[in-house]
Amino acid sequence: MYYFSIEKGGFYLASAMDTYLEKPDDLVEMNIEEYRNFWNCPAGYYQIFDEKGPRLELIPPPDYQAIATSERKSLLDEATQAITVWQTKLLMGRKLSDAETESLNAWMDYIDVLNDTNISDAPNIQWPIKPTA
Repeated sequence: MYYFSIEKGGFYLASAMDTYLEKPDDLVEMNIEEYRNFWNCPAGYYQIFDEKGPRLELIPPPDYQAIATSERKSLLDEATQAITVWQTKLLMGRKLSDAETESLNAWMDYIDVLNDTNISDAPNIQWPIKPTA
């Protein structure tokens, strides 16, 4: 048998209680099966020890839309970074070379496709391929 203490956030072996120098006032009994279940967490669960004591909680399913939203933001940030120099040149009234114009257009098309990507299709989203130029 074991005891647990919420205050100390720990477990205490019942047969060794006389060896502990200090014993918390909030010890709660826990049988060996509960103790083993906590430390041998079954698949799909995780351990938590808080003000309610030790227990197992079901791992929530992934939020695929949130993951996809984060991925799209990351891809858009990267694309925006890729076109910054060309945008700056245009704002300054400078002309772009033919290769720069082609690259800028490819990145802008990529950004358009990213923005049009339906996040509700997550996790089965086919992300567009980044321009090579």
